[in-house]
This record gives sequence, C-alpha cells and structure tokens, in this order.
Amino acid sequence: MTTATPRGRHRADRPITTPITIVARAAAENAGALARKGAIAAAGAGVLVSTLATSAHAAPATDVKTRVTMMDLDAISSTARTAVAAAPIITVASDATFSVEQAAVSVTPAPAPKPVVPIGNRAVSIALQYVGIIYVLGGDTPAEGFDCSGLIKYVYGKLGVSLPHSSSDLRYSGTVVSTPRAGDIVWTPGHVALYAGNGMVIEAYEAGKPVRYTEMWQDNPVFVRVA
Repeated sequence: MTTATPRGRHRADRPITTPITIVARAAAENAGALARKGAIAAAGAGVLVSTLATSAHAAPATDVKTRVTMMDLDAISSTARTAVAAAPIITVASDATFSVEQAAVSVTPAPAPKPVVPIGNRAVSIALQYVGIIYVLGGDTPAEGFDCSGLIKYVYGKLGVSLPHSSSDLRYSGTVVSTPRAGDIVWTPGHVALYAGNGMVIEAYEAGKPVRYTEMWQDNPVFVRVA
C-alpha cells in the first residue's frame, strides 16, 4: 500500500522588491501621463524629481511609502518656445556708436609760485625805508638813529640774519666777492655801506647827517656777501 507523505506548504517565491522596482512599476502604470519611463532624469527645460522614502535596505514592499513627482517636459518646452517667439527682435547696425554725456569738469590751476626775491634785494628795499634817519653814533634802531654798522645790523636783522654792530667785524661776516650785487656790504677801513646796485650805496656816513642813497665813492672797497 502506498502511503502519501504530506509535504509542507510554502509561500510561492516572490520577486525581490526594491525602491527602484516600485518606481519602475509606477512609471509603467502611468505611462500615458509621464514624459519618460525611469527613476530620475533631467533633460532640456524640464526636470523629473523622484523622492524615495526608504533606502535599498528598507523593510518589505508593503511598508515602503513612495512619492513620485514629475513635470511635463513638453509643456515647459512649449512655454519657453512661446516666450522666445514673442520677444522683440532688436537689430543693431554694425557701425553703430555709443556715446555717454559727461558733465564738463573745470579745473582751476594752482597759482604760480611767487618768485623768490634774493635776500640782498630785500635788504636794499628795507634800507631805503630809512633814508633820512639821522646818524647817531652807536645807534642801531630807527627810533634812536643809526651809525654805519648799526644800519647794516638792523636791516639784516629784519631778515633773520644776525650781524655784529661793528664795522671791523662785518668785514668777516660773509664771503668776499669780486663783483658786487645788491645787498652786499661795501667795506672800507672804519666804514661800511650797503650796495644798492647800479653803482649806488645806502649809508649812514656822518654824525648828525641823514642816511643817504648815493653813488658809491669808496676806492678799492671789499665786497662782502652776507647770504
């Protein structure tokens, strides 16, 4: 007698389900509405975005939650073409020029530097102001009067140059030169005058007499240049 041995009942094998197969199945079922079958694609003016809720090692298919969002590529492309067609066409000539108006800019040049007047010329200008002051022995101010060396000392003092109140010391208060120019000291033993240029001198020459502007009368004087 043949005895049938009962066999255990097993669940039929099921194909392995992953997030990718789920997406593929969803894409196939909605082929009429989707632009392209697949999981993730990007092309032209449209973008297909797939968001998977689980990873490849997630729970069984029954627990997988999947959301697929797709944009209509054809519709977007059509909209873009329409926008381009409606845009105005601008034509620019090959020889066109571009100009920019600028406000006029006025520049005021810096003032020209004042010419530098040599110190000797300035000394002469100062000394001429005291022509007529009476000679006073030992005097070195306009208020009390001048002697010969006092006049030279006072004039150069106004220009910031300190000189001795002594005719003999004035002989060594500068550089001896052969050709005089305005402002040089004209030295002779016991007397000094201020060379004014063009053969003229300014001097306090005699007690009780006024300071004078006159022709140079000294013979073989020594010309001393202060600065």
